[in-house]
This record gives sequence, structure tokens and C-alpha cells, in this order.
Amino acid sequence: MFLSGLLLLFLLPDWTEGIGGDTVDINTLARIIDFVEQNYKRVDKDGHPRQYAVAINVPKDQCQQNFNPAQNNFLRISQENAMNVKNAITDETNALYQGTELIAAGTRKKKKYNMHSESLLLNPADNSPMTKLLNRRRDGCSVFYTFESPCVNTCLDETGRHSILKGLENWKEHSGIKAFVFKNFWKYDTEKDPQTEFKQIVAHVPLYRCESETQCYACKGEGNTPIDAQCLPQKKIKDEF
Repeated sequence: MFLSGLLLLFLLPDWTEGIGGDTVDINTLARIIDFVEQNYKRVDKDGHPRQYAVAINVPKDQCQQNFNPAQNNFLRISQENAMNVKNAITDETNALYQGTELIAAGTRKKKKYNMHSESLLLNPADNSPMTKLLNRRRDGCSVFYTFESPCVNTCLDETGRHSILKGLENWKEHSGIKAFVFKNFWKYDTEKDPQTEFKQIVAHVPLYRCESETQCYACKGEGNTPIDAQCLPQKKIKDEF
């Protein structure tokens, strides 16, 4: 009896990674984000990366163990043509693409400010591009990827008119696998401690940071659990040691 219990203890971490089909396989997630970056990444004329966000809603098996996204098996690539997506999100007068399994946004230029990618996809919360995407497949795997983390002062300000938190609350009701992913930190937040704000995301959907095809981190943060150090700006990590 002791031996079987010990065996279960060693097996549990891998087993719970996809228990009930409710959690994305983190290795598959890394490959998905790499696929997005390779095909839809927004860059300026000089080749420098610019802020953008993408959300997908795909069959749940495409977020589970051993799936390898490719041109012939993922995102109906003929419909989500990479050039069409990039042209749409680069046009700062609209900066929005809405496809069958994928939506994407750049930044929309207004007179006094730029509307951020995350807000363009998640607002208005009850009739957003994200809402429409989720309604197309009620039990699919939905992944929201933003190149830079949501800004603390606007996107994660629960009282602000461009807040994404209501949109995340609505997304929570989606029955399929969910993952909110970022790569880099918003340039004005690198000196801040976004612990509290990131936990607002985690209250609705699991948060991840994916830096490369082989590096994805579960940010944790559920309940009293702190946000993982890999998901905080490096300055804050150094300050804590």
C-alpha cells in the first residue's frame, strides 16, 4: 500500500497537467506560441517587433500532449492567411483581424493615445471579438497571447474604460481549456511589481509566460499562492533575493 501511494506521488505532477482536459499541456503551449510568432508576429518596416495580441479557439486535442502545430493541421491556415492577418493588425486605423479560429490586434491610433491590443480583442466585454470567437466552439481550447504583458495602469485597472478584466471574467465561463499567455513585459511596467494585477488575471484564467519554443512557465498565483518569479520583471526577482 505504501509503495503504490509513493508511486502515485511521483506520477501525480505529469498526470494532473491535463486532468479532465481542463489544462493546456505546457509543452504543446510553447509550440503553439512559437507557431503564432513564426506566422503572425507584428514587425515594423525595420523588422523590429511591435506589440500585438492573438487569440485562438481550436479543438481541445490541439492543446493536449504531443500535438505539433503545423501549416497543414492547425488554424485552417488557408483561412487564417498570415499576410492578411499581419496587414490587418499593422493598419493602425483599425488594427483588428477577425477570422474563423483566430483573432488578432495591433494598436489602434487615436488622437491622444493608442488603444492596446488586449483591449481591442476583449472589449466591449459582452460583444467583443473574443466573445464571438468563443461562441464558435463552446468546448474548444482557447489561448490568448499578447507579445507584451497587459499594462498595469490601463488594461488591468478594474475601474478604467479600457480594462480587460470584465472580458476575462466572461471568458472564465467558457467550458474548454483556457490559457492567457505573454512573452515580454510592457516597457513601462518593468520597474513595477505586477503581482497583484497578475493575480487578477489568474482569478479568471490560467496565466503563462512563454519566452521560446522550449520555455513556457505556469505563473501560478491561485488563491494565496504567489505569482511565479519567472513571470515577474527581473528587477523584482533580484529585489526578492
